[in-house]
Amino acid sequence: MMGHPRPLVRVATTLVFCAALTMPGPGPLSSPPAAASSASTGAQEDRPWTDRSLSPEERAGLLLEAMTLDEKIGMLHGTIGAPVPTTGYIAPIRRLGVPGVTMTDGPAGVRNGQKATEMPAPVAQAASFDTDTARQYGRAVGREARARGQSQVFGPGTNIQRVPVGGRNFEYYSEDPYLAGTMAGADTTGIQSEGVIATVKHFAANNQETDRMTVSADIDERTLHEIYGTPFDLAVRQGRPGSVMCSYNRVNTVYACSNARTLRTMLRSRFGFDGYVVSDYPSTHATSDLAAGLNVELPLSFWVNPLSVRAALHSGDLTRQDIDQRVREVLTVLFRFGLFERNGTATSPLDEAAGNAAAQHSAEQGAVLLKNDDDALPLTGSADDIAVIGSAASGSAQGGGSSKVDALSKDTALDAVKRRAGGSAHVTYHDGSFAGAAADAAKSADVALVFAHDKEEEGSDRSSLSLPDGQDELISKVAAANPETIVVLQTGAPVLMPWLPKVKSVLETWYPGARGGAATSRLLWGDVNPSGKLPQTFPAREDEVPASTEAQYPGVNGTAHYSEGVDVGYRWYDKTHTKPLFPFGHGLSYSTFRYSDLRLEHGSGGPDDSVGLSFTVTNTGKRAGSEAAQVYVAKPDTGADSPPRELGGYRKVHLAAGESKHVRVSVDPRQLSYWDTGAHEFRVRQGEYGIAVGSSSRELPLSASYLVRAD
Repeated sequence: MMGHPRPLVRVATTLVFCAALTMPGPGPLSSPPAAASSASTGAQEDRPWTDRSLSPEERAGLLLEAMTLDEKIGMLHGTIGAPVPTTGYIAPIRRLGVPGVTMTDGPAGVRNGQKATEMPAPVAQAASFDTDTARQYGRAVGREARARGQSQVFGPGTNIQRVPVGGRNFEYYSEDPYLAGTMAGADTTGIQSEGVIATVKHFAANNQETDRMTVSADIDERTLHEIYGTPFDLAVRQGRPGSVMCSYNRVNTVYACSNARTLRTMLRSRFGFDGYVVSDYPSTHATSDLAAGLNVELPLSFWVNPLSVRAALHSGDLTRQDIDQRVREVLTVLFRFGLFERNGTATSPLDEAAGNAAAQHSAEQGAVLLKNDDDALPLTGSADDIAVIGSAASGSAQGGGSSKVDALSKDTALDAVKRRAGGSAHVTYHDGSFAGAAADAAKSADVALVFAHDKEEEGSDRSSLSLPDGQDELISKVAAANPETIVVLQTGAPVLMPWLPKVKSVLETWYPGARGGAATSRLLWGDVNPSGKLPQTFPAREDEVPASTEAQYPGVNGTAHYSEGVDVGYRWYDKTHTKPLFPFGHGLSYSTFRYSDLRLEHGSGGPDDSVGLSFTVTNTGKRAGSEAAQVYVAKPDTGADSPPRELGGYRKVHLAAGESKHVRVSVDPRQLSYWDTGAHEFRVRQGEYGIAVGSSSRELPLSASYLVRAD
């Protein structure tokens, strides 16, 4: 959704306004009143839907029968006047005891106009290659949303990182649909474990910020399902989100919130989604969007209001059944999450320590060691004179827009480095505003730590992959002055590194969040062994990317042609034999790991069978560490041309120095499949499949063959 520094109402007849609708109410409720039906599972005499022994679907049906048309319409649009600060709100129906629904931004922490824990950029979740980390992240966001009186969180962001310059890549997970979908499913599970509705967004094909309000994503059927639909499909199946947000853009000429093909055929029929769809702010275009599958128009009732709905009913653009079904879907979720049985707007103090701990854990698990020549890292006690360079060291990079959190507290890398280096060390700081002066400051130091950042935000894409504000020159000059230069990146996506051969080490910390300083210092000194892997390919050149033509991105005449098809991200690099700067899945450690003994549980199976495999990972280094082992699948090129390899599974394993562990991974048959455009379904072809295991998409020491037989 659209993002602004402060949630604030702005309404204009041109439909240009802020995304956030924070309307302060009477303030926090010190003691929430008991819900009317909380004492008993039995129904109130005049409200049979309060019977908690019934299913959410049954309760929704009973309530629907008691509602007037205007009350039903009131459930299908946002309004103002929430009793707590919000970015979205559905008003209650007091006559029937229907609760209001409060909504907040949330991909990187609660953003409702109040302070909250600034979590690391969501891309760090994916870089952890660890669904447990994603679940903990989601729990932290859900816990704080609940404490702020919110019923619903707008997150996780689940779109594919199609173009490396995409302005919101920091809040999305990956260029790979399987990694993105499994992370989104885990994050959703974490959010909803706190009784808060997660909102998987932005459906569908919202892969660029340039012209995002109008651009049409021209996507063939196979690519739409294999690449851009799969993350949402997995998130729905694994996390069962209560809500999905439809996007601004068009999909094959039809606006996403008006698109019956994506909202009904894909989302509900194929993915099995049983929640409700809310619009982005504003991304509705007609009252008939309700018939296409939209449930709630946000932020206000521009197209969905009593007058327009009655007119649409009269003209036949809507039916009573459409209205009832959309309301039923909303009510069912509210019953499922217990909102009728609790005061959803009750607030409580935030647990700052718990939030910071979750933020630090995610930052540590998601940081990626890209380069480490001569074991320059971790730092040792011999580094007594440390030059810290770059403004990012004294601040904390954060993505802009609806993921920009008003931080409850934050630390800085500069302060953390000073603490970790100890009182006997000499730590100097230069903000890097003058590259020559910074180089002079770094010349005599034992080590130079250069902190660099990019600028990513909702509403615009980056102009290039280069670091902004002369930071490439800064790094080059510091490296020329001091050969022991280490670069710490705070970026949300790939950047070019013309200085890479001149520096000893590069540590990618993404946007590291409220405890990014502490996490970074622990990583630099080896208190934590880096274990993150790249969830997106880092290109070596600006033009060496899958969508490299103007027609592909940003598009011509209002249309972006997804002509690269399924060859997105590392798939394109592998197919075209293009060498990236760093490949998908890459990430070093202060330890080394050996892979051995790959075994398939069965050498063959049917099209509906999973592929069970096991292998051994050994820590051959002198430190404990974690390795994210990756399994790739090579499909037979019969019936449809497929990429050379595709991620089929992953598992993060922790190993003591010298320890070996037997790792088992099961590849779901969906990861063997392709979308058959003739049959309009996923199918697994007969034939021989390659199974490869290793530390990245380009480092796969183990391989085996698997045969899919006919049923």
